[in-house]
Amino acid sequence: MSNHISPPPNASLDIRQALRELHQAIGCLCEIRKPDNQLIFLGRVQDFDGRAVMVVPTSAREAPPVIYKDEFKLVFRVPEQPPLVWRCEISGSTRNFWKLDCLNPYHREEHRSNFRQPINLRAKVLCINSLYPQKGQHEEETYAKLCKVLDVSLGGLQLQSQNFFHPGDYLLVMDLFLDQSNDRPFVFTVHTRWEEHLGRMDSRYGCAFQPMSIADEDRLCAAIFDLQRQDISSH
Repeated sequence: MSNHISPPPNASLDIRQALRELHQAIGCLCEIRKPDNQLIFLGRVQDFDGRAVMVVPTSAREAPPVIYKDEFKLVFRVPEQPPLVWRCEISGSTRNFWKLDCLNPYHREEHRSNFRQPINLRAKVLCINSLYPQKGQHEEETYAKLCKVLDVSLGGLQLQSQNFFHPGDYLLVMDLFLDQSNDRPFVFTVHTRWEEHLGRMDSRYGCAFQPMSIADEDRLCAAIFDLQRQDISSH
């Protein structure tokens, strides 16, 4: 497949912009969901020829079997950008890839819909604003704080803490054991986007992941998918 995008001559400016954004998603993570937002699998965009997207599964996992022409929702995770959400249909598949065409961008309101895997895990969190002096953030503490991680997605996580942070803070999240079968914890650098006060002593924080290596992204995908399967099997 070629990476060249050729929108129809009569395509609107919105469609042309959407196609340009989609081209930027090559090499990035994506979620493939049913129209009702049920997560089917996590993959990486391998290619886009202007008409169809090729998605390969992460972490050497196999792509699930699928019926051609089934409709799905594609959510692309381009670093430092809001999620891109597209409607699509299956036009080809093997154990190694899905090919999706009939692409149609969802309205921007739909882009707010995020898959988040609920969890209830502890992690140590250290404010590292000193590593981002140009951002002019708040002063940081010199010790890690024990926090609760409420959920995780490809884009970030939510924290609950009695030790207050601030929107704009950069945090190092450590000792987070998302994969219970692996004794190697996850370590993430996140940027605090919003804060919600839950009471006098507790606050909740929405945090976006900072760029990470492909290996770490694939490991995160595998952990989220395993957590989802465990959650489904427990109900």
